[in-house]
Order: sequence, then structure tokens, then C-alpha cells
Amino acid sequence: MPPATVATATAAERLTSLDAFRGCVIVIMIWVNYLAGMPGIAWWLEHAAPRADGITLPDLVFPGFLFMVGMAIPLALQRHCSHVTPALLGRLLWRSASLMLAGVVLANAYRYDAQAAPLPHAIYFLLFYVAMMLLWRQGAGKLELAAGGILMLFLLATFRGELNSEFSSTWLQPSWWGILGMIGWSYLLCSLLYLACRGSGTALMGVFSLLLVLYMGGTAGSLDFLPAGINAFVNVPQVLGSTAANVLAGTLVGQLFLRGAALSHGQRIRFMAWFALGLFAAGMLLRPYHHINKIAATESYTLVCSALVLALFLVFYVVIDVWRWRAWAVVLLPAGTNALFAYIVPDLWQQLAAVLHLPRFWWPYWETGGAAGLWNAAAVTALMLLFTALATRYGLKLKF
Repeated sequence: MPPATVATATAAERLTSLDAFRGCVIVIMIWVNYLAGMPGIAWWLEHAAPRADGITLPDLVFPGFLFMVGMAIPLALQRHCSHVTPALLGRLLWRSASLMLAGVVLANAYRYDAQAAPLPHAIYFLLFYVAMMLLWRQGAGKLELAAGGILMLFLLATFRGELNSEFSSTWLQPSWWGILGMIGWSYLLCSLLYLACRGSGTALMGVFSLLLVLYMGGTAGSLDFLPAGINAFVNVPQVLGSTAANVLAGTLVGQLFLRGAALSHGQRIRFMAWFALGLFAAGMLLRPYHHINKIAATESYTLVCSALVLALFLVFYVVIDVWRWRAWAVVLLPAGTNALFAYIVPDLWQQLAAVLHLPRFWWPYWETGGAAGLWNAAAVTALMLLFTALATRYGLKLKF
């Protein structure tokens, strides 16, 4: 990490480039999700094949989320490094468990058995999102939290799913934890590691390397001594190894923007540029071992994606926070500052439309695809951003 010097950049103000970049990743996520399965679109707009050695645009979305979660860790926990309290640990567990729970429910959604459960599919998941909003709304009162908790417990108790090769129980069951669940696990681990290292950049860099070694050792069989139930519950090499390393890479960058860091724009830019180059080089050097593969969350995938995400963030930082060209980013900020709502709003809208039996008038070109489908997906993405902006304006801002 670069040494502290006389500051020419203030770290105390909110990092607008991070909010804008987070919003950009959300926009790309919504757009490519709408393109999934659409005919006549470019190959790089679809996920790479499960066994592919390489990545496409959609494959960068999840690493982007992980990296930004990591950047936020030091900004939130810096003042707690010297005094870790039970209350702080409780908050970390609550946030992580909330994400894990949401991830499990959404990962089980495809097998929801409406014939065995008391509620139809659309009503169940609409109520699930209502419960999430009651529990996660920033500034929620005790009555909201109690109502959200009761509703969530009811939904968890009444879930019934079909049996298949992945799930052996009709009840909710963790399999791969889902996107939110994996973020929850890696957020918890990296927050604890950050506190254990007392925010030391040198120590965190060493731990980052150890997490990659954990993945590589696990795939080589070095973790076979662990009880089978542990790896069945949480994939240690992938979730606690390479996925957590992606988050910790963001944490190392987040260190640059702490209050009192006293770093100039030039120092931050140089560190991010060299770090991105180093991550990319390491990923390419390790590529022959396990390839760049998203499904296996390989170490090369983690390193290369972290490098690309950091390079893109560096562009946002220079343009928005150094050059102060901010007007163009205003469209991204609602999604960036209310990311959880922006994440759930596409499916929330889909479930609401199903409950109200609305015709899919917003999707005239989904089946035809091609250029018209791309523009159709862009228009629906803009609609989701509008919903997010309205929710933010009227106080429906989610924070786990």
C-alpha cells in the first residue's frame, strides 16, 4: 500500500465514483439478465459455456458486486479496528445471515411447488420481497421490523419445493446459496479478516494470497480431511477461497479512500493501475492450471475479473472524482445508492405483474430478439431504474 502523504484528495466526502460504478454494474446486470435466452444476440452478451476457458460481459457482473462489497468494508469498519465489540459482531452476523437467507430462498425459487405450498408462486415471492423491504428498509421502525420478521418466518415455514438431483428435501435447503448468499459468506469472512488484521494493508495482501492458495489447495484435494458435511454446506475452496479473495481485492482498494489516509489522486491512481496489472498478470500466469472459468470460480477467474473490474472503476474514479465530470453519472446514482432495491426490482415487478395478471406489454420483442430485442431490454432496464429512483426519492431505500 502507498504511504500516507499530504492529501490533495479528500477521503471524507462520499465516493461518488463508487456509487456511480455500483449503479453501472447494476444496470449491466439488469440488461444482460433480460437478454438471457433471447435469440439473435452477440455471443459476448451471454454467459460463457460452463466448461469454457474465458469470460463474457455477463460473467463480470458478479465479480463486480463482490469487488464493490469489499471496497465498502474498510469504509464501514475502519473505526472499529481497535475495539471490536459483541454488538459489532452481531451486526456483521445479522447482515451476512440476511444475505444468506435471501440467497437460499431465491436459489430455491425455480423448484417452488405451488401445488404442495399454500400460496401460488407469484404471491409467495411477492410477499417475500415485501418482507425483505420491511426488514431492510433504512430507518425501519420496530413495527415494520416485527411485521417483516413475522411475514418472513411464515414464508420460510410454508415453502415447499419439488425434489430433484440437487435438492433432497421439500423444505428450503441450501445448495449453492445463490448470488446474495455467496456475497453474505464472503462479506462475513472478509469483514472478520479485516478486523483481525486491524486494517493493515500488508497483512490483508498476505491474506488475499492465502485465500487463493486455499482455493488451489482445495481443488487439489488438500481439504479432503474436512468432514463431508462442511463442504456440502458451504463450498470451502470456492466460497471461502476464491470468491472471498475477490471481495478482499476490493477491500485492499477501499483502504485508499479511508478518512485520514491522506493520499493524493496520483498515488491512488498509481496503486490501482499497478494492482490491476498485477492481478491480471497473476491470473494469466495461473490460467494453465484451472483456466478462467466462472462456474468453478477458479483462481484465474477471480484474478482476471478483479483486474478488469478495478480497471473499469479506475476510469470512473478519474472521470468523476478527479476530473469532476459528474453530470452524466446522475442517471446511475439511484441504483448505486439503493443497490439492493435495484437488484430485486426486476423480479419484484415480474411477480407483481403475474399477481395482477398484466399482459407483458413491456416485452414486444423478446421472442424476436436481435437489435429490436436489445433496445427492448434497454427500455425495460430504464424502467427498472425509474422504479429505483422513485423508491429512493420516497424513502424506500434498502440497507441490509
